[in-house]
Amino acid sequence: MKVKISDIVTLLNGKVLFGGEKDYVIGVLASGLMSDVLTTDKEEFLLVTGLTTPQVVRTADMVVANAILLTNGKQVPEDTIELARELKITLLWTPHYNFEACVLLGKLFPVEPPDAR
Repeated sequence: MKVKISDIVTLLNGKVLFGGEKDYVIGVLASGLMSDVLTTDKEEFLLVTGLTTPQVVRTADMVVANAILLTNGKQVPEDTIELARELKITLLWTPHYNFEACVLLGKLFPVEPPDAR
């Protein structure tokens, strides 16, 4: 299911720090460890993190994420924004903490429980 990035920005009272090539995402992955993100086989998703370093943008590029959401209302370094611009990856910001952002994103991305085993 494709979700428009503009809907995410509105829901999370966010800001677009850079608008990349894609205007949608098809899932969400939230992590503070970029090594965990590198193990995903998902693509075209929204990477949610409280980290604001350029490494987040490099990781998103490697795993083919369509957008990054920076949480916790942190100040974002200019080199992070510049790298997002260079790699054409949408970079979003929200004042919400990670958990709050993920709970709110659940309205756009319903989660199905895993099959009982």
